[in-house]
Formats: sequence, C-alpha cells, structure tokens
Amino acid sequence: MSAIVAAISAPLGAWVNSRVLRQKYDLELGKLRAEMKQTLTEVESNELENVREASDILMEHIVTPLRSEIKSLRKDVDKFRKAVEKIPTCPMADSCPVSRELLVAEAGDTQRSGKNTK
Repeated sequence: MSAIVAAISAPLGAWVNSRVLRQKYDLELGKLRAEMKQTLTEVESNELENVREASDILMEHIVTPLRSEIKSLRKDVDKFRKAVEKIPTCPMADSCPVSRELLVAEAGDTQRSGKNTK
C-alpha cells in the first residue's frame, strides 16, 4: 500500500508544485507588466514635458524676437514707401539722387530676375 501511495504522491506532488510555481510565475509576470506600463507612462509624460519646454524656449528666444523685428521692419518699409511716393511731387525730382539710385536698383533686379527665369 505504501508503494501505491508513494507512486501516486510523487507525480501528484510534482503536479501541485508545478501549478503553484505557475501561479507564482503568473503573478510575477503581472507585476512586471504593470511596472513596465507605469514606466512607459512616465517616459511618455517626460517626453511631453520636454516638448513643452522646447516649445516654450523656441517661443521665448526665437519667435518673440522675430515678431518684434518684423514689426520694426514693417514700420521702416512703411516710412520708406511714403518717402518714395513723395518723390514725384518733389521740386528736385529730376535730379534726385535717391530716385536715380532706386531706378538703377530696380533695373538691376529686373535684369537678374529675367536671367533666372530663362
């Protein structure tokens, strides 16, 4: 009888032990998956924060100064345009060096753009 009990208990014990180890393995695997998911969430959060910081730096150091520079350039162009529009009404328009220089520059721009399109 003890031989039969021994013959049955050894495989039965091994089977129970394997089931217990399998459950333990599944629990460990579940914990590791949860930790991995948490780590990935933290990494994504850090990446988003880094993108936000980079965007803020870009706005602060590049975009904002460019906006003010463009605004200043627009004011200068408006002043220049008003001055150029007054040239025909100037009593010295025939001998105006500014008008002559603008015409020469304009002719040079026209010649250069004509060569580039051919």
